Amino acid sequence: MTPSDDHTQPGTMRAWCQELASALPLPTPWDLRTFIDELGRARGRPITLRQVSAVESESPCGALISLADHDVIGYVPSTPLHEEHIILHEVGHLVCGHSDTKLADSPMVAALVPDLSPELIRSVLGRSAFDAVTEQQAELVASLYLYRAGRAPAPLRGVRKLDARSGRTLREIQATFGSARRRGPEKR
Repeated sequence: MTPSDDHTQPGTMRAWCQELASALPLPTPWDLRTFIDELGRARGRPITLRQVSAVESESPCGALISLADHDVIGYVPSTPLHEEHIILHEVGHLVCGHSDTKLADSPMVAALVPDLSPELIRSVLGRSAFDAVTEQQAELVASLYLYRAGRAPAPLRGVRKLDARSGRTLREIQATFGSARRRGPEKR
């Protein structure tokens, strides 16, 4: 399958995302930084991770910036599992071939690349805007990586359409209660 194929239908989207998420072997034992380094080598472009702590609350939890010779993934501080999920969500955008222009004026992007002018950032990011389908694809790829790494339960079968804010809230809730969901309700 190629990025030009129709990956908007749940069955086709899931198969495509599974193919993407299984294309690169995961390090054993799981180590996110090793995975990011191996992905960068496989793509022929280094990937830099940057934690960004000073962003507005309405900013995204993560951002992907593809520059001329490398990619930068920014993420806000959180719990270790949530940070992994944020980073892998951005990796999902990367491996799916997505790009985003809505982030061009984001405080997250300004914090990630403070030495670049807003005009240059807009030209680098000025390709297309993420929509609900691209967010679903990135989220599914991230969940599949975490599942393969043994860090999360299998992704839900049905992919529901959520706006970005609702999706982020749902991811935060799932990250917080993920281990309880695997064990089931606590018995008293």
